[in-house]
Amino acid sequence: MKLFEKLKKDHNTEPKFSFRDALGNMKSAVIGKASDMRADYKSKADQAMQSDEMLNLSSKLRMHKNKVRIRTAAILTVLLVVSVGFGIYHHVKVYRHYTLVSREERTDDNATQYVFLKKGCTLKCNPNGVTCVNKENAVQWNTTFTMQNPVIDVCGTTVAVADQRGNDIYIFNEKGLVGNFKVEYTLTKIRVAKQGVVAAILEDGDVTWINVYDSQGNIIVKNKTSVGKAGYPLDMDISSDGLKMMVSFAGIQNQMLESKVDFYNFSSVGKDQENNLVKEVSYEGSVIPEVQFMDSDYAVAFRDAGASVFYGKHVPEEKKEIAVEKEIVSTFYDESYFGIVTENGQEENTHKYKVEVYRENGSRCFQAYFDMEYTQIKICGEEIFFYNGTELMIYTTSGKLKYLAEYEKQITDVIPSEGLGKYMIITPDSVDTIKIG
Repeated sequence: MKLFEKLKKDHNTEPKFSFRDALGNMKSAVIGKASDMRADYKSKADQAMQSDEMLNLSSKLRMHKNKVRIRTAAILTVLLVVSVGFGIYHHVKVYRHYTLVSREERTDDNATQYVFLKKGCTLKCNPNGVTCVNKENAVQWNTTFTMQNPVIDVCGTTVAVADQRGNDIYIFNEKGLVGNFKVEYTLTKIRVAKQGVVAAILEDGDVTWINVYDSQGNIIVKNKTSVGKAGYPLDMDISSDGLKMMVSFAGIQNQMLESKVDFYNFSSVGKDQENNLVKEVSYEGSVIPEVQFMDSDYAVAFRDAGASVFYGKHVPEEKKEIAVEKEIVSTFYDESYFGIVTENGQEENTHKYKVEVYRENGSRCFQAYFDMEYTQIKICGEEIFFYNGTELMIYTTSGKLKYLAEYEKQITDVIPSEGLGKYMIITPDSVDTIKIG
């Protein structure tokens, strides 16, 4: 009985099952799960939206970059076309007009020679001295002397001025006087190297001296010769480094005209040779009126039938012969190029003259034909100037005819000036600066 009552009591203490509570709990669980599902869906939707936005942004960036590339390529193409077109136009265009930029009255005499050393440095040389002026024609320095017939030779920015048939030699560079001295015999020809070393041909009756001096007049080499022994010296030049010299001689051998070119080396290479003579090349029946060192290693000898190109660091050897068909009218040269003007020998070409321009090694730059009568021809930098009393013609070393026109006054000299297309025209009474175009 007591056991039954206890079991009954224990049973009555268990919690009663409540359908309402269970339903409520189930409802809460479902609502919670739905809420979690909505949150999860919203999170995934947000992520998908952000991904789409990133894709759209990346696509827009790619499109923008492509547009920039296309626009840049188009601009570059237009610039290239314009540049090529301008280059072609500039290459074929021949300028025939000029603008007078300035004109200054000359205060020197007509015997003054103008020497262009570099931009902003031009020398005026006359029997009374040398004056250096800048691009504004302002005097930078001057040296006075008295000469009867000054002759000039230039190597780079070094200039030698000598009194032909006299005894005085002066050496200058762009900064002023380097040295001056007197030679012991009558001076007939002078050449200068960049460091101021001077080679001179001197006459002493039947004897000819070919001497080399430093800038202060100290004798480096003294070479005595005579017509009967070596022939008569027609021309000579000294290399830009002052270590080599070439001399052309003309003489009679076996009742035949013979010319030769002698090369001298004043370094250790030639010290054991008689008179430093290291090479001699003979030409039968030919005359060699001009010789020229292009630089320290290349040299050219102008013959009546063409030219010979020599090369050698110590002992020059003949490397190339250039033959011409017609008589040589003019030759010209600087340190990089040389040229020959001949009469035109082609029947199918009616032009009067032919000009051929070569590099220092003898390779040809160009040839051209023209009719203009000229009295002076010279090369300065990359341009070749032909001019007479009133006409000026300019070729480039690439063969382009750059300018051809008459000038309003008589032309004495033409010098490149600072500025694109600008030139200094020397006339008998003025110094004019023009711009072609």
